[in-house]
Amino acid sequence: MLHHVTWSINSICHMIGDRPWTAPGKATNVWPLAILSMGESWHNLHHADPTCARHGVGPGQVDISARVIWVFEKLGWAHQVR
Repeated sequence: MLHHVTWSINSICHMIGDRPWTAPGKATNVWPLAILSMGESWHNLHHADPTCARHGVGPGQVDISARVIWVFEKLGWAHQVR
């Protein structure tokens, strides 16, 4: 399952979807993949700001990986998160 979701992000999110941010390349957001990819399908912001820990910054954009990073930061397990 992980490989299929990863493939989807690296392929589908470069072909179809929304582009709300100005970013190099053709990275897009594909909302149906947000839960399966833990938020990585908000791929357009990842290309617009690759050092940002959050990808889903808009209202209703589920970004589970950003929440996990936030918890790790609060527990002192992650430092200098941007």
